[in-house]
Amino acid sequence: MYAVCMLYVYRLINSLSKIFKMSEQQAISDMECHPLKTLEEVKNWSDEGIPNKMKQATECLRERPHTNETVPKTLVCHDMRGGYLEDRFIQGDKNEKSYNFYHWQLIDSFVYFSHNFITIPPVTWINVAHRNGVKMLGTLITEWKDGFKICEEFLASESSYQALADQMVKITQFYRFDGWLINIENKIVEEKVPCLCKFVEYLTAKLHETLPGSEVIWYDSVINTGELTWQDALNDKNCMFFDVCDGIFLNYNWNSEKLLSSMALATSKDRPRDVYVGLDVFGRGCLGGGGFNSIEALTAIRKYNMSVAIFAFGWVYECCDVDNYIDNENRFWDLLSDLCPTTVWTKGLLSSSFCIGAGRKFYLQGNVCNENPWYNLSLQEVQPYYRRKQIVVAPQELPALEPCFECAYLGGSCLSYNGELPSTGIPQLFRLFDLDCKPKESYIVSYAYKTKGDNEVFLEIESQRQNEKKSFIFLSETEQLPSISDSDATNDSIEKKPIQSSKVIINPKPIETVLKECLNQICLPAKDCDWTSRWYILDKEQIEDFSLTSILCGLSSKNTQKEIINIGQIQMFPLSQLRIPSISNIEISTQADSTIEVSWACSNPADVSYYIVYLDNIYLGRAASTYYFLENQKDDKKSFIISVQAVLNIGLVTNLAKSEKFNVNI
Repeated sequence: MYAVCMLYVYRLINSLSKIFKMSEQQAISDMECHPLKTLEEVKNWSDEGIPNKMKQATECLRERPHTNETVPKTLVCHDMRGGYLEDRFIQGDKNEKSYNFYHWQLIDSFVYFSHNFITIPPVTWINVAHRNGVKMLGTLITEWKDGFKICEEFLASESSYQALADQMVKITQFYRFDGWLINIENKIVEEKVPCLCKFVEYLTAKLHETLPGSEVIWYDSVINTGELTWQDALNDKNCMFFDVCDGIFLNYNWNSEKLLSSMALATSKDRPRDVYVGLDVFGRGCLGGGGFNSIEALTAIRKYNMSVAIFAFGWVYECCDVDNYIDNENRFWDLLSDLCPTTVWTKGLLSSSFCIGAGRKFYLQGNVCNENPWYNLSLQEVQPYYRRKQIVVAPQELPALEPCFECAYLGGSCLSYNGELPSTGIPQLFRLFDLDCKPKESYIVSYAYKTKGDNEVFLEIESQRQNEKKSFIFLSETEQLPSISDSDATNDSIEKKPIQSSKVIINPKPIETVLKECLNQICLPAKDCDWTSRWYILDKEQIEDFSLTSILCGLSSKNTQKEIINIGQIQMFPLSQLRIPSISNIEISTQADSTIEVSWACSNPADVSYYIVYLDNIYLGRAASTYYFLENQKDDKKSFIISVQAVLNIGLVTNLAKSEKFNVNI
């Protein structure tokens, strides 16, 4: 019977693919993100048209402040083979090995960089950065003779440079990113330098007025005489630009003396964290030679408590084995992690399936939804700490939880533990997230895992009020609390007063009890799924007056053999967030180029992470917005049914059977 069903599905997909090209990569040019290459293009830019609206970010910037505001910042500047590779496709691509970044917990802002005049970050990058609490900046760059001409034109008068700045503000506002890196890599006529400075000042002021929290960063290049002379320092030759924007990105050939003088000047202006010292991972003139030895330059920078701008960190992808990219990427950022800031999640809602926005297959609630490889950064989930940032108590050298593509619960990857566990019976704890959340109501907590061994998998949420700490242990079964070492015992000795610690066991409840208000509106895990999901209610009375401080995952085993344990999802959200939006008003229209636009309405799009589109209940694709485009090829099949399913920010998935259906007749 199974073979017959699969044959039917195969034939149906073949039939549908003759009508619709079902590749993730779209050939429709309007469905790609592009830079603006000339001043004329910028002047003529318009936000009109549905495809352009699909390039708008759907994710708002999540709040994720430093634990200590005196800690210097980390900016990274993307320079990946000219940019606009597979990441330019709004609806994703089919190459799951395309360039990826997922160490968001270690950085504050991300500059999307290319060598085009105006680099607008692709919507996929804006979405994933915002979901992980990181600002996304675009780039204005001028270079060589062409750059000189562009600068001559837009600096011709006050009205011309203000017109460019006004368009840049509109572009920033429309696409919903967070500011600009200004990189003038050509000489400026000396009498036009004041205009350039006023341009930067005007752009910064207008951005701040329109988009609070936005940033403009000046690159250390042109000086006060108009000469292109990199200073590798903040000094009286480039300070005029620093004074009118949010920060300066220093060139890479600095030394200790230049760092010391830069810090002194910035401190005199009460802006010590706004000088970003350049670190070139390709090592061009940079201390330590870059690569995996970038830690040498970062150590020197942090010695003076200065912020850093890490340039071209795609070196790991470009110069190392792509097939071993995940391991190399984790190694690179692990080496830097101790010198990167610690940030906290301040909102009570935190859900992640740990998908990094790519996969060999696409999974839904633990089962394969689509067999094809895919890549779409808009679908990357909130990312945890990795490697040494995870490890809390390590009685022996043990592996950390790493991305795994062999299976997934939701998306294309999960976290996996692959190795032996301590034979002492003491669980290994992995810190996934730091929090600073003060709950005002009861919470729903859940996690999904998969293991073949005799293992215990549990969650631990730490909390604190004044000198009292309380850990909530969410066991996978109703049983005795395992012997757990205090995860923060090493910090207790520095407290002025003794800390009173306690542990509270929270036992699982049936999903029907926890989600009873919306049970028929959501997609439940299939009963034949090899993942186990556990659900809990953390009562308001238990956490009242406490601040939640961290989420940890605990693993233990009753034997010493090698274990493979997969963590597919964690969910933590207030009861008030348990609301299921409805999908309605599905519409189909054919465009002038014969492409087909599918659109729909959502009762609360802010609750949605992304959507899944189906034809005759067969997976078609995913969308971050309420539009999906596909190419049309006529065939004998003249009618079909289209439906849309929502993947929610709280980690639940709407019930496709309850979704509105749209009958299409061609």
